[in-house]
Amino acid sequence: MNVITINQLKSKQGDFELNIDELNIPKGYITGLIGENGSGKTSLIYHLLNLRVQDTGEIKIFDRTFIEDREYILSNIGIVYSENHFPDFMNPKSLEKIFIDYYVTWDSNLYAHYLDKFEIPMTKKIKTLSQGMKIKLNIATAMSHKPKLLILDEPTSNLDPTFRIELLNILQDLMLDEDQTILFSTHITSDLEQIADYIAFIEEGRLMLYEEKDHLLEQYHIIEGDDLLLDDELDQLLIGTEFNDKRFKAMTKDADVFRELFGDKVIINPITIDQMMYFSKLKRLGVKHEATY
Repeated sequence: MNVITINQLKSKQGDFELNIDELNIPKGYITGLIGENGSGKTSLIYHLLNLRVQDTGEIKIFDRTFIEDREYILSNIGIVYSENHFPDFMNPKSLEKIFIDYYVTWDSNLYAHYLDKFEIPMTKKIKTLSQGMKIKLNIATAMSHKPKLLILDEPTSNLDPTFRIELLNILQDLMLDEDQTILFSTHITSDLEQIADYIAFIEEGRLMLYEEKDHLLEQYHIIEGDDLLLDDELDQLLIGTEFNDKRFKAMTKDADVFRELFGDKVIINPITIDQMMYFSKLKRLGVKHEATY
């Protein structure tokens, strides 16, 4: 079953257009949403929350559209933003009263558990909390009504490394419940390498790929070698080539070809998600990049 289904989505805002032909996010997994600033990640999330309405196409959450069942969809989504969206004059205790009225599934004991775990004072005004603590409060409220879909929009960007590790452990624990699904948008791709099951990569408003993370990292490699080894045919097997001091470095899906032809004359290494984004950008720009490394 797919928790999120997108078909032929088009949404134009000024010079930017979000254009996603198809995206199916399955139930019970963590999907990492990656892309540069301005690529369309947040725009996509706003469309999933019905904060923006597409020009054409269809979005279904839990196999329902917002027109069909807005209340059901919103009551089963938890959202964590990178910045505070709660009134500064409130405190976590008064904030809970709003959520109790809004969510039938709200769990006060679970909320108290997260506040204690995150060391957030129940009666301290939100405006006095640090940025990191505000995000932790956002996480606590998002998870305390037990959402079927948890959407995280850059939640770890302002958190210290210790809490980031703690949060990743919490997310992995949530996934023990096969009904839980997480969409995790972040620039800290090392977090996704630890916990994501799938990767969705957006460039300039378009979905470039959606694949299982492990398969993706096994499929691509980084290759380096003397640029004299290359000819036109081999060059076609490279993605986003950059050159420095008569050597090349690129991404490839055909590492075995280079290994068989050149053996130890080339260096072949596993790829990271950051590298995949970087070399994909070089390919999109269509330039041979001079670099220092």
